[in-house]
Amino acid sequence: MSILVYKVSKSLGNSKILDRVSLYVPKFALVALLGPSGSGKSSLLRIIAGLDHCERGNIWLNGIDMTNVSTQYRRMSFVFQNYALFEHMTVYDNISFGLQLRGFTSQKIENKVNDLLNCLRIADISFEYPLQLSGGQKQRVALARSLAIKPDFLLLDEPFGALDGELRRHLRKWLKRYLQDNEITTIMVTHDQGEAVSMADEIVILKGGRVSQQGNPKNLYDQPINYFVGFSMGLLIEIPESDQSISSSNVDKFGNSKNLKKFASDPIWVEIFANRSIYKYRFFLRPYEFCIKSEIDPESTPVQIQTIIYKKTFVQLDLFVNSFLWYFTIPMGYQAFRNLQVQSFAQILYIKPRIEVFLRAYPMLIN
Repeated sequence: MSILVYKVSKSLGNSKILDRVSLYVPKFALVALLGPSGSGKSSLLRIIAGLDHCERGNIWLNGIDMTNVSTQYRRMSFVFQNYALFEHMTVYDNISFGLQLRGFTSQKIENKVNDLLNCLRIADISFEYPLQLSGGQKQRVALARSLAIKPDFLLLDEPFGALDGELRRHLRKWLKRYLQDNEITTIMVTHDQGEAVSMADEIVILKGGRVSQQGNPKNLYDQPINYFVGFSMGLLIEIPESDQSISSSNVDKFGNSKNLKKFASDPIWVEIFANRSIYKYRFFLRPYEFCIKSEIDPESTPVQIQTIIYKKTFVQLDLFVNSFLWYFTIPMGYQAFRNLQVQSFAQILYIKPRIEVFLRAYPMLIN
């Protein structure tokens, strides 16, 4: 049950919402649409569902052109951001509604609905009405209603946006497993890069109504096509900035950064640069490509601790390398931070690149 979006375009007045967007979702796969607000993610979902029409392009479902076919014939479920629950029905009736229309027996309906209520942890509100529910509860009811009919295709618009913490992590794992077990082809819109990476078989990055890049999460994370895609997939650490505003004494007679040249020729870092044009590009690494430790190491670069910030799931270290005038941030898990045995801000740490890194190079002018 594959989905093919082919050169889909849509405008609102003089503004292009979608501009020749093409993407492919293999059968039973989960593809995440990732991008900033206004990039066209939700509009694309509505066109795939048949709720909106495109000006150009085609929507193919399982090899059949369904561009002009009504929503009811697309065998598709859609979880809206506003939930779209039936306000006059209880939670149980909302979830069972589609099964009743399809003529399922009372026993099958009861078994299916109760199973979803338990899995989504909403069994205790099964006889309440939508107006009595929190946003997170409504979101889970809408998801349960969409899954109950076992659609061929499922479209999710920020399905966990109202959830947080352990429940959100639990439902990510549960939903991914459920979709695989029931062979449902899925497109999910999210702003959460971590959610996209943990759930999706492939990620599509949208910007300004266009596809910037599509690929599996690892490839997009390690080898993004440009800075926008790279930043969308997680933290990029620039090494060291070629910003010439630091001091005129750090610029040679050709206007190039002495600081960057010094860094690129340093024995510890020189191998990752190869023969790159260091003054034409900005270079970035991912946090995992740094080796950081507290033991003195002559083959590593000494680094000073500026600040330590404790987040929910990680510790953020703001660091400074005096020899290169290089400020950067490294996030790390709590156990890795404990292993460093940091005693004070005066303590010196040591960094170097790991054996294999992907040095990402983007032109100096970044759009």
